[in-house]
Amino acid sequence: CFDISSLLDSGPLLINGTGTSYSYTPSGRVNTALTLSGSSSYVQITGLRRLGTSSRSYSVAIWINPTSVSGGTIMHLSSLTNGAQTSGWCLPIMGLTSSGHIAIDSWNGSDVPITGPTVPMNSWTHVAATYSSNNGERLYVNGTQYGSSSGAYSFSAGGVPMTITLGSSLLGMGACNTGTIQMGQYQGSLDEFQVYARELTAAEVLALANP
Repeated sequence: CFDISSLLDSGPLLINGTGTSYSYTPSGRVNTALTLSGSSSYVQITGLRRLGTSSRSYSVAIWINPTSVSGGTIMHLSSLTNGAQTSGWCLPIMGLTSSGHIAIDSWNGSDVPITGPTVPMNSWTHVAATYSSNNGERLYVNGTQYGSSSGAYSFSAGGVPMTITLGSSLLGMGACNTGTIQMGQYQGSLDEFQVYARELTAAEVLALANP
C-alpha cells in the first residue's frame, strides 16, 4: 500500500516489493503514495503463484494519479523479472492508451482487452480489474463497472509464479502482446495497490474506491 514510505506487504502473505528510481509523496490518496517520475522507474512484486495458474480467479486494484496520460504501463505481468517474452510469458494487464483511456488486458490464446474512459491528469482515479472463468474480465473505474469481456473464458496463464511490475514493461516493450495499452513508462503517483486470488464483487470494488 506504500504507507509508512515502504514496499512492505500489508497482507497475510508478506510478499514485499522491490524497485528502482522511485520516491514517496505524503499527499497520497490514502496516506503515503509511490511516485514514479524517471525514465526507468518501477516497483516489482514477485512470487505470485496463483496469477500463474490458468483459469484461477484474480483481482487487481490501484489508485493512479498520472502526470501524463499519453500511454504508459501501470501493471505488467510476466514470468521473468525483466518483463521479457523471450523464454517467458508477459502481458501488460493495466495501462493507458495513446489517447489517455484506461485499459486492461487478459489472455485466452489472444488478447482480451477492455478500454474504459479517459482519466484526468493530476487527480486520483481508482481502477480495478477482476477475472473469473464464469464471469470473464471486468473493468471498474472509481467503483463503477465500465466494461466486461464478451463472456466467460479460460485465462491462459504462464504456468509459473509471476511478477507484477508497476510503472513499466521493462524488456517487454515491443515484445509482449498489448491489447489497446500503449506500453511505456508510467509517469505519476500510485497508491493502495492490491492483488487478490479471487474475483472481487462489485460491492467490494466500490468499497475500495471509497476509503
